Amino acid sequence: MDRHASRINHVGLTLLGLILLAAGVAALTRGLGAFGGTAASEPLITGAMRRYAAEQAWFWPVVAACGVVLALLGLLWLMAQGRSERLPALTLEEDTGEGSTHLSDKAVTKALEDEIAAYPGVRNVSARLLGRSKRPRLRLNVTYGWDADLVALRRRIDEEAVDRLRTALERESLPTVVRLSLVPGGHGRRVV
Repeated sequence: MDRHASRINHVGLTLLGLILLAAGVAALTRGLGAFGGTAASEPLITGAMRRYAAEQAWFWPVVAACGVVLALLGLLWLMAQGRSERLPALTLEEDTGEGSTHLSDKAVTKALEDEIAAYPGVRNVSARLLGRSKRPRLRLNVTYGWDADLVALRRRIDEEAVDRLRTALERESLPTVVRLSLVPGGHGRRVV
């Protein structure tokens, strides 16, 4: 899940939680008699409200429309859960008159992973391109062993691999997040 979907989840679920909390508190205080003894024993929808709903022709269509809107919002929320920031391909040269040059993200990330995997002490590498073709971002997960020189590894990733990729893609900048993880089983330490 991407950060945008995560933000939507946090905001949406917080609002839903606050609404349900307010409804629960209101129902509890009404049931305990905070609004008067008779209110606690009466049904929520009284005869006057029932008559009003029956007399107004617009009432039930509005209720149905609200239900449809809530269903559509729920569907949009579910669709946002599956959306990813992953970049499927990079457009290197975009010229509408002569065509465009597209490069698969798998080709780019595989070449980068192979290069970093050859560095001393590296056990595993995973790379992902995110964002848009005009402003790609790179995420690297590198697992290394105890025999790796962490400072040299970080320097080579930054100054050689990522710089070479940025140059090959003809980008002035390539924002990169590198997560370095020590192989499990030793003294567990993680550097981000």
